Amino acid sequence: MAVAPRQDSAGTLYSGELEIRIEEGLAIAAGRALTLSVREFDLLVALAARTGAITRREDLYKQVWGSELRSGDRSVDVYVSKLRNKLQRAMPDRRFIHTHPGFGYRFQPQPTTELSRDVHNGGAPPQETGPASSWHSGESHAGPT
Repeated sequence: MAVAPRQDSAGTLYSGELEIRIEEGLAIAAGRALTLSVREFDLLVALAARTGAITRREDLYKQVWGSELRSGDRSVDVYVSKLRNKLQRAMPDRRFIHTHPGFGYRFQPQPTTELSRDVHNGGAPPQETGPASSWHSGESHAGPT
């Protein structure tokens, strides 16, 4: 389900600590301006406008490049990678762009620790498997030495 980012009347999108000033072509992450190319900025706007929804590569290409995606063209993937790296450098404790292989990309700010759990456990907390599990207790249990 898509969650609309907060938007003010001046055309600024807000997603957590990320502010996207559409009219100015400016993205601010945690109070610092990001250096983005025009395509990276347009891609960020296209993704953030559909926060929480998976957007197909073809749709992103059409919106950002203005034409149909040709077979074998990896432009969207390259620019998503560049944008993802810039966002990660600015806010290392957050992940904004998530890949859904065969479907597209989803923009949704998540803490890095939450992302790690999602990737490794299909979104569910680890299951307790016995006394060695420390997920719920917060304690570390060392095995026999």
